[in-house]
Amino acid sequence: MLEEALAVGAQPLGWSRALGGELLLCVLLAGCAWWWLPAPGRGVRSAGAWGVRFLLLIWWVVLWHYTWALRSGTGALNPDVTWLALVVAAAIGFVARRSPAGGPLPAAALPSVAAPAGRLAITLAALFYAAQAVHLVFPYQWTDTRTMWACRAFKFVTRGGLAGVSDCLDPARPPLHSIVLWLGIGDPLFQGRLLPFLMMGAFGLVLYAVLQRVAPRLAPWGLLWFFATDTLFRDAITNYAGAPEMMAIGVAVIVATDDGGLGVARWLSLAGGVLAGAAIALVKRDGLPEYVAAFAVLVLVSRNRRDLRLWVPLLGIAAGYASWAFWLRGMQVGSRLAPALSGAGASEPAWRVIGRLLFGVQGQVFSHYGWGAFVWAWIIVAVWAATGGGNGERPGGDLARRYGWFGLAGWFATLGAYGALSFLGHPEMSSLFGIRTGFGRHLLHFFPFCLVHATAAAERVAGRQLSARRPAGSVP
Repeated sequence: MLEEALAVGAQPLGWSRALGGELLLCVLLAGCAWWWLPAPGRGVRSAGAWGVRFLLLIWWVVLWHYTWALRSGTGALNPDVTWLALVVAAAIGFVARRSPAGGPLPAAALPSVAAPAGRLAITLAALFYAAQAVHLVFPYQWTDTRTMWACRAFKFVTRGGLAGVSDCLDPARPPLHSIVLWLGIGDPLFQGRLLPFLMMGAFGLVLYAVLQRVAPRLAPWGLLWFFATDTLFRDAITNYAGAPEMMAIGVAVIVATDDGGLGVARWLSLAGGVLAGAAIALVKRDGLPEYVAAFAVLVLVSRNRRDLRLWVPLLGIAAGYASWAFWLRGMQVGSRLAPALSGAGASEPAWRVIGRLLFGVQGQVFSHYGWGAFVWAWIIVAVWAATGGGNGERPGGDLARRYGWFGLAGWFATLGAYGALSFLGHPEMSSLFGIRTGFGRHLLHFFPFCLVHATAAAERVAGRQLSARRPAGSVP
């Protein structure tokens, strides 16, 4: 990979003005996220709270670029819009700092000082995350990225804007992830990949805060499993759009269900829900139907179904999807949002279509090294905890249960989408190769919520075992 990069004139480890600009942008975004934290005494100021704001600010900046490009009529992108968006964000920070933003969690929900094993798990999780950085200094190698996501980022430069999508594979796919890469594409070292790398780290902080809420003892091990999951690791280092879609769905739901642990004021929850919803629609079109189906289940299992925070992501989704569809129609880029269907599935016997689908799906879910170990572990601890192996209801148990239903519904919705495309004869998704390679990557979108529920169930089981071993009359 290094030899190939040098052969085409790349200068790895070289300093440039573009590199300085990308580093400055990351520092300013991180500083603005800190500025958005509640003032001391007004709310939670934690790493997870910072992570939420960091991710929302990135989508804020990128959506400014996207809106500016649509407003131009030609899709022209202007790098100077970044600084305008940051100035407005800094001004909003004055309001964010003074807004009451939740309070401290109940003492029973807070983890004690991590045991040596817990600190080891956190260290290993950090190492797995840091291992992704190795790939930042090499050229784009992975098929979909070179022909789609990175291709667009480079073409945005040569074509001056969104019209560059017509030079790459599948022009109808939404452009938000490529705009993130475009922000630093001129950097000869990272070529735009530094910001997505930092986004993954920020999301890890958010997920760890949620895990601490539902499983204080096992939260470090849940975080380790997250970063060590093969599918997540490969998606992150290849800069496919699956991980960004996962983060958009994750933030939309976590902000909507926050009970004060992340210090998100109500107005910020509503605004953040709209931003995350727009990101869901504009990162990957094939994550949108699954989210809508899982969202319906989340509403059904929620206690307060009238909570506006649950519903505002749909506004962002509708606005994002409609704006991109309108732009595609106006620019006539030769593609469409709806998937192309051949109708070949209708000529096959139903048993053959179903057999091929289930064969490919079971290989991804139950035996693939990316998901197999997790799925079997999740089933074991969930059944164990549900049949009396748990130590009663724990703090955050209701939240974990809602997340579990949401994640499971998202996975079944993904199965339903592949089933429908198989019967309708989608040329790629109906093939065994397409199911084997694509289905597992799509499960990544809802993996964090499945992981939260699995960790909470394991905490209940572990609590029961510790109680059984503790001598009578001892203090826990």
